Amino acid sequence: MANFSTHLKIGVFVSGGTVLALDGLGLVAPNHAFALFGLGVLGSLLPDIDADASSPVRAIFGLLGAALAFGWTLPMVGRYPPLELALVWGGLFVATRYLLLLAFARFTVHRGIWHSWLAAAFVALATVNLAYWVLHQPSKPAWVAGLMVGLGYLTHLTLDEIYSVDIFNSRLRRSFGTALKPLSFSDPKSSFLMAAAVALLFWLTPTAEFGPLPAWAGASAWIEQTLARVVEWSGTSFAVVSAWFTQHVRM
Repeated sequence: MANFSTHLKIGVFVSGGTVLALDGLGLVAPNHAFALFGLGVLGSLLPDIDADASSPVRAIFGLLGAALAFGWTLPMVGRYPPLELALVWGGLFVATRYLLLLAFARFTVHRGIWHSWLAAAFVALATVNLAYWVLHQPSKPAWVAGLMVGLGYLTHLTLDEIYSVDIFNSRLRRSFGTALKPLSFSDPKSSFLMAAAVALLFWLTPTAEFGPLPAWAGASAWIEQTLARVVEWSGTSFAVVSAWFTQHVRM
């Protein structure tokens, strides 16, 4: 399977391109772009929360804890004393970073239910409900936030499956089929509970109100504009890599 560094790099690339594309569709507010990018990257790391308590997994739970703590307390700034907010922030972070990590290490199996389509739907819908009901975001940005997390999650699963194929030796590794699967066939109980949770979250989600998207007549202009921005963004990275290659690699 792909390692932590590969998941992070591909997550950054996919999330950046997706935010640019959604911005071209008018679905991203200017002050939400960086947050959505961060959600996409976080989603691309989330499936490995069922792994052992290694350094990357601890980092994932640390990021998740900080994101939940900030997301919960920032809307309360100005309404509650700073000391109370600090206590709430610290409590949420500690509960996520340490207690939730221990629970996952105890009750989950790597490449189990959290490496499935059901899990991707769960984290996406949970994000929608958290943004709408807890952070009091309108319907459209809440659904876009869920889309970013879900897309990042599926990117991780797809990458794991790609790395399960040994192209040069023309064979499939034993891990093939354990990541990008609809549910956990080896654990029907977990699959049932996850499906029930997905159904409940879907029932709680607000109506998706995206408004009119760009007409087909303007689709080519939108595609051209989006591609130009992606090329501009990627060009900077390519220039940096090329400069490093020229400086450090001697032919």
